[in-house]
Amino acid sequence: MNKKSALDNITIDAYQDGDEEELNDLFCEVFSQNRSLRQWEWKFKESPLDSRPFIILARNGGKIVGQYACISFWLKYQDKLVKALQPVDNFVHSNYRGGVKGVQAKLMQKSNENAVENGVDIGFGFPNRTGYTIGKRLFNHKDLIKIEVIFKRLSWGSALKRRVKWRFLVNVVGWISSLVIRFFLATRGKSVAGVKYRWVSTFDESINLFWEKVKDQYAIMVKRDFVYLNWRYCRKPGNAYHILQAELDGSMVGLLILKYADYEDARIGFIMEALAIKDSMVLDSLLKRGLMFLSRNKVDFVLARVSASDPVKRAFYKKGFFPKEGIWNSNMVYVRYTAHVEDSVLCDTSLWHVSFGDCDAA
Repeated sequence: MNKKSALDNITIDAYQDGDEEELNDLFCEVFSQNRSLRQWEWKFKESPLDSRPFIILARNGGKIVGQYACISFWLKYQDKLVKALQPVDNFVHSNYRGGVKGVQAKLMQKSNENAVENGVDIGFGFPNRTGYTIGKRLFNHKDLIKIEVIFKRLSWGSALKRRVKWRFLVNVVGWISSLVIRFFLATRGKSVAGVKYRWVSTFDESINLFWEKVKDQYAIMVKRDFVYLNWRYCRKPGNAYHILQAELDGSMVGLLILKYADYEDARIGFIMEALAIKDSMVLDSLLKRGLMFLSRNKVDFVLARVSASDPVKRAFYKKGFFPKEGIWNSNMVYVRYTAHVEDSVLCDTSLWHVSFGDCDAA
């Protein structure tokens, strides 16, 4: 069968119970990964908003050949909660791609129709370059807010490795530079009286009290409550997140969530989340402890994602972070499905809190 006739036989429909094993196997083939079925179930059947997967499939004679999938969650929008989707893990098998108006476009169109039918208010995401171009051109995806990826180096070893072949010299420079950076981290910044810092592996429901305290510091942000945070960071199979809580008189006043992973010749740290009670020095102390932890684990540099007008940037900049263009994808786009949300409000950068945790890429 040639490619044109194969495309003629494509049908587009929604995920049905029982599709998951074939769907996950195809994902692993397309992306050369080894994702377990348990990971698929966590991502799509245990999301905070709805246990029904928001997945649209392309089939050829009953065989799955592509998907447009979204995770679902609650978004705090001013004084109410709205339903939100985020596209993830989308693909079409190479034998069935038909250009910008082919199977991928049909999947996206059906996904938008499905979102409207199910009362979703907004879809937003962080597409790669190809997805960004297709979404803007064909589906009226709009640029949302300006977000920045900010950077801090914790060791000069990886930078030197690309220029010098002497491994001994690279190791020595990396070790000395990390010690110097840790020294400056340790000697700068004031402690906050009475605040205790605790590493935890899961959240208890007291996190809901913290959410109630911090939620009105921003008009728009993903609802970071007990259900969401445990799903996102604690129940994820194989999770590698490190959670630091700041507590005062037994109540949470700050939260820092970290991750580190090896990419090519560098170990990269990610600040997945950084939140604290407004007008306190807690965030500064959390960042200090978090950076020390990452440095001790031989991280070469650290990335954080912030909206351009987020006040938390001040705490990051005090710790030596600065904007780094091109180091990590930073497009953010959206589709508005209902009148419950307004373009003028959504596109106001000063209203948002955004972090790496808002997307599944890290």
